[in-house]
Amino acid sequence: MNPRLRWLIGFLLIGSGILLLTSSIWKDTITRSTSEYVIEHMEVQPDDAFEPSYDFEAVTPLSLKDVLEARNRFHDLPTIGVIFIPDVSLKLPIIQGLDDENLAVGAGTMHPDQRMGEGNYALAGHYLRNATALFGPLHEIEIGTTIYLQDETQTYEYVVTSLETVSPERVDVLDDTSTPIITLITCTFDTTERLIVKGTLVTSST
Repeated sequence: MNPRLRWLIGFLLIGSGILLLTSSIWKDTITRSTSEYVIEHMEVQPDDAFEPSYDFEAVTPLSLKDVLEARNRFHDLPTIGVIFIPDVSLKLPIIQGLDDENLAVGAGTMHPDQRMGEGNYALAGHYLRNATALFGPLHEIEIGTTIYLQDETQTYEYVVTSLETVSPERVDVLDDTSTPIITLITCTFDTTERLIVKGTLVTSST
């Protein structure tokens, strides 16, 4: 084999290996920067502007392709607000529905008719190994931590009251409640179970 060709093939194999080994790092970095960009340029969309999916079973593992596509189409996402948890440095756009592109950028709403500050306000998000991206920081959260939700006009303050690991079949965590609470859902480290963070509404302000 031509020495130059052998050198080129070896270089490509090494490069491919490095890219494969660092893909999770690149994915985390791009995801985090995209989330920040969406918040910075956020345009809150009307409720009837989109027809998002709410099929949690249809959600697929986050790929680098999803992240890149979401970054290119951030202005088309049905963004409705922001979730902010200062104690764990989490700040993400809240987006209607559980479409893959939505979850590549931020937290997705679990039901079409849920409202901030009312009943059980449930959000789902991907877990990435980097604790600074998407819902990864939830694994650092503690009881008593403050969670803020913001829409166009109001800020809602919740305080974490429980942390629980459950099987994917535990859909009762999404049951509506008479008192206003928040439920945050993400995968555990091995993706076989779900981390459930619940909090109660403390106050809301304009």
